[in-house]
Amino acid sequence: MSVILQNGLLKRERLTFGVRMVHIGQDAQKIAEYLSAHIKVTRVLYPALVNHDGHDIQMKQANSGDAILSFDVNSAAHARSIVQFFKMPVFSVCLGVVDIIISFLSKMSHAALNAKLLANVGISPGLLCFSVGLEDTDDLIADLEQSLVQI
Repeated sequence: MSVILQNGLLKRERLTFGVRMVHIGQDAQKIAEYLSAHIKVTRVLYPALVNHDGHDIQMKQANSGDAILSFDVNSAAHARSIVQFFKMPVFSVCLGVVDIIISFLSKMSHAALNAKLLANVGISPGLLCFSVGLEDTDDLIADLEQSLVQI
C-alpha cells in the first residue's frame, strides 16, 4: 500500500473518529439497556448504566459508556450457545475495530487463569465481552434475541 494511500486512510479515520464513537456509544447504551432487562441475562457490565458501580466516575470522564460491554448468561454452556447462534459478530479476542466482536473471556483472553483467579477478578463462566460496531442496532438486538432464546 502506498504511503499516500495510507496517509489518506489515516486522515479519514482521524476525521471520522468522533462521529463513529458517538454512534457506537449510543448503540452500546441501547444494547446494554436491552440486555439488562432480559430474563436470561444475569448481569450487565457497562459503565453508562446508572446501576453500574463506576457510573458517576464514567460520566464525569466521558460522554458515554464507550463501545465495550460485558454480559453474563449464567454458565459456560449458555455462553457457548450464544456464541454459536449469534450471527452478526466476529468471534475474536481483539475488541478495537468497527465490527461487532464477541469474546468468551474465560475461554479466550483469560483462559490461563484458574477458576479461583477468574472469580477473584469478576469473570464468571458465562461472561461474554461485546464490542459494539457500526452495524444497525435493531438488527443486532434481533440477533441477540434469537441467540438468547436458544438457552
